[in-house]
Amino acid sequence: MINFLVHRPIAVTMTFIALMILGLAAMTRLPVSLMPDIDIPEITVQIEGKNTPVRQLENGVVRPIRRQLLQVPNLDEITSDTRDENAVIRMKFEYGTDIDLAFIDVNEKIDRSMNFLPKDFQRPRVIKASASDIPVFYLNVMAEESFLPGQLEDNEVSGRFTELSRFTGEVIKKRLEQLPEVAMADISGTVESQISIVPDEQKLSALNLHHSDIEQAIRNNNLELGNITVKDGIYQYNLRFENTLNNKHNIENILLETGEKTIKLKELAEIEVKPRKRNGLITSGHRDAISLAIIKKSDARMQDMKASLNNLLKHLRSDYRDIDFEVTRDQTRLLDYSIHNLNNTLILGAILAFVVMFLFLRDIRSPLLIGISIPTSLIISILFFFIFDISINIISLSGLVLGIGMMIDNSIIVIDNITQFINRGNSLIQACVKGTNEVIRPLLSSVLTTCAVFIPLIFISGLAGALFYDQAIAVAIGLFSSFLVSITLIPVYYKLFYKKSSTDKSQALQKLKLWDYYASYEKGLKYVLRNQKT
Repeated sequence: MINFLVHRPIAVTMTFIALMILGLAAMTRLPVSLMPDIDIPEITVQIEGKNTPVRQLENGVVRPIRRQLLQVPNLDEITSDTRDENAVIRMKFEYGTDIDLAFIDVNEKIDRSMNFLPKDFQRPRVIKASASDIPVFYLNVMAEESFLPGQLEDNEVSGRFTELSRFTGEVIKKRLEQLPEVAMADISGTVESQISIVPDEQKLSALNLHHSDIEQAIRNNNLELGNITVKDGIYQYNLRFENTLNNKHNIENILLETGEKTIKLKELAEIEVKPRKRNGLITSGHRDAISLAIIKKSDARMQDMKASLNNLLKHLRSDYRDIDFEVTRDQTRLLDYSIHNLNNTLILGAILAFVVMFLFLRDIRSPLLIGISIPTSLIISILFFFIFDISINIISLSGLVLGIGMMIDNSIIVIDNITQFINRGNSLIQACVKGTNEVIRPLLSSVLTTCAVFIPLIFISGLAGALFYDQAIAVAIGLFSSFLVSITLIPVYYKLFYKKSSTDKSQALQKLKLWDYYASYEKGLKYVLRNQKT
């Protein structure tokens, strides 16, 4: 095979150029993320029941839902934790379960269990997790006003911060989630508003009214009447009747009957919109802040997401000058560091290989062959990343870094062995063929022994095996790509690089250089053998 390739340098060159073009194209399409996209075999069901005590929530809601969820296939374990006003059901599945299908099954069971729950009960939320759900960025949103922690009484905040919370949830969060690379933006640190009704006791007593009369009037005016369908010839209209109280104005105009007189609620009570007491606090420096955890889509590239976010922030800062935006905990720095480390390893390895080969062979052409083989091996490795559906992440990059040393070794061994055959008096073509054929088996055995250490990591069960999968495959891909390049490309280009040199003169010089090395080595060896005890 080597003899066939050595005589066809154009065909070999065009083949590798085609592979490199495919590799470069695959590089632009590979998702770039911090961690591999691994589905965690767990699903969480969150249940919220306002003003519902723990015993009522457990008996009337959690148990019916849990009975339905027990029918989901491949379920390994189910646990629930119920407290006042909220409950959580955690489901663990057997590893290897298609979590997307399990997610659909769980939602179907939840929909079926809604028939057994109170009519006004909010549908539980179903959440599945992935290892790539780590937020890539945190965006802090702050008003220009500065509030020191503890400065406000009763742990409340000003109406200004409440308005900022509403604006962040309704505008900033939605604009972030409209970015094509963003899966979701999880908001925290907000403060919601509430409508406070403080009755005037003297007026209630004068009109012979009680607090229960106000409560009943509010309930009577806060109704959902459902919808009806009206047909008019070929047209059909869906009409929905709603009479819900969702703002201060609606509550103020509630009517109460007091004998012969009808009076509005705002005449009997003071109605205000106030911020709720906060349960947590997020600060940036000395200012209260709202934090948005930005999670990337699994098939998106981190750099594309960073560019989109920076472009959006540029427009937000221009449109809303009274709001400060700050990006914190940028996880792309870790990935950039890994890629930078890979580049440094490549450059350092190439420099050291160049120096070592120049010192021993006294020829600049051999190091140039290494400069061709290493980038070619890496680009072909990226092509196989695309074929095996492996993303660029810190796990797969660590595998490539581990394989770079072997990539350099394979090329050096082939180059040195071809040089040895030239020094023995073989022609250039014979040296390329014999020198390469002689080391194919040792190189292959070396690659296989290294892969024998990493490949078994694929068969580790659970999430550990899934995480090490990318590293093991990356090492194997890098080594086999280097092996392929060293036994096909190196002999072909060795022949082209050394074709114009004078064979006899080259051999004489090489033998003279090697004789100097051998003479020095022989003297040192004799000295060691004569002083064995020392």
